[in-house]
Amino acid sequence: MIRRVALLLLIAAAARADVAEKVDAVFANYAKKDAPGCAVGVSRGGKILLERAYGMANLEYDVPLTASTIFEAGSVSKQFTAAAVLTLAADGKLSLDDPVRKYIPELPDSAAAVTIRQMLSHTSGLRDWGTIVSLAGWRRGTRLMTHAHVLEVLGRQRALNFPPGTQWSYSNSGYNLAAMVVERVSGKSFPELTRERLFIPNGMTSSSWRDDYTRVVKGRATAYDPNRDGSYSSDMDIENIYGNCCLLTTVGDLLRWTENFRGPIREAMETPSKLSGGLKTDYGFGLFIGNDGEIYHGGATAGWRAFLSRRPKDDLTIAVLCNRGDAGTGGLADKVAAAFDVVVSPPPSAVGDAKPPEGLYLDRKTDAILRVKGDSIVRGPKLTPMGESRFRAGRTVELRFDGDTLHLITAHKPEAVYVKVPEASPKLEEYAGSYASDEAGATYNLVVEKAKLVAKLPPVQSFELDPTYADGFAGGGGTLLHFTRDAKGRVDGVDIKTDFGATEGSARVERIHFTRVR
Repeated sequence: MIRRVALLLLIAAAARADVAEKVDAVFANYAKKDAPGCAVGVSRGGKILLERAYGMANLEYDVPLTASTIFEAGSVSKQFTAAAVLTLAADGKLSLDDPVRKYIPELPDSAAAVTIRQMLSHTSGLRDWGTIVSLAGWRRGTRLMTHAHVLEVLGRQRALNFPPGTQWSYSNSGYNLAAMVVERVSGKSFPELTRERLFIPNGMTSSSWRDDYTRVVKGRATAYDPNRDGSYSSDMDIENIYGNCCLLTTVGDLLRWTENFRGPIREAMETPSKLSGGLKTDYGFGLFIGNDGEIYHGGATAGWRAFLSRRPKDDLTIAVLCNRGDAGTGGLADKVAAAFDVVVSPPPSAVGDAKPPEGLYLDRKTDAILRVKGDSIVRGPKLTPMGESRFRAGRTVELRFDGDTLHLITAHKPEAVYVKVPEASPKLEEYAGSYASDEAGATYNLVVEKAKLVAKLPPVQSFELDPTYADGFAGGGGTLLHFTRDAKGRVDGVDIKTDFGATEGSARVERIHFTRVR
């Protein structure tokens, strides 16, 4: 009997060593002494099976990463904000269907119908404040921002992206506001409330929030972005905001959270939200729900990258935290899952070898465009044929072609109809001028240089605009412009949507208007 037990223990140890070797192979490219890297943790059945780290925490002082190194979790943080709100709802201190202006009256009239539930499910229609700030020339992380700044930016918005509840569109604004609601309802700071109600009860002894970017955090890594020459530059955020991001944590704490925090609140967070028309989305409260049942969320802030996944069917949780901006944490997590013999759902297989009809397609309701070239969407994914003029973009988006019409079908909005339109060759000079928006807090000067229309925002940025359809242009970073005209046909303004996702047909900021002032 003793020999049998010893044999079984040896077999188990060998199996663990084999899995560890497979995980090491996944992160082999990160296990360097002159580059930042990643930490990974895996748990099953309430037990942590593996915690490992690869690469360096700090390149200036040659400090290696360890399994207990503190990283920033980006939008993985959103689930903690959602849990805090639902905890207060369970206490009877608020209702998810309360209008957010009940607690934050500083918000404008345009947000009057927005509820807490819609903010947590990304169906509020609130414009993303970070995208608005970027539109004014200040990319996230380039200047100090606080929740007072967030409220100021949102307070001057006269419109939403869409009527609340009718579509899904990722918006950090709702989660910053949710953190503010938690503070105003509980009478405690958000870091204090979450520490008392979420962190300590679930064994998260190394977790906190970046509510003060100047605070010294023992054991925290430095985040980096790669340069073209193979070197690295540090990229640490200088914002004092939280709720949407900014959880400081370890892979072990994330595993303990996922294993320990169970019950009705967790179940509510993992239930897909529905749009007002009945369409079920792939997002609950702070969590995505995959077609294969995976519960997950990724994160990206400054040079930090993160991914937390729970696979209920396999009883497996995987946490990946990296301090380098080029780390594909979702793909790394899939490879780790495979090392534990989890069958990761492959992308849908092609049905036939049909090619999609090339051309430029316009949604006349929203001015969104899709340009199809070859077998791909320009600045988007490859299209996989599904038969009968149908194509798959990624895992969840379907395109159906019917003559010169394209139907975009997603889980995030009602079916959108695009029509094929001719490419425009406009007279660029009629668009030259100055355009101002008090909602964005910016004035753009449009000039013609070397036969190109160029948008300039002194002194911080300049970018070329490429013609698309009549009165339509496209810039970098998913920016689409639609120029408006007065009764006499003269250009009098421009509607800008930015951070536009082609396959989703929506943007984080929709149609913010700039009036021509010169």
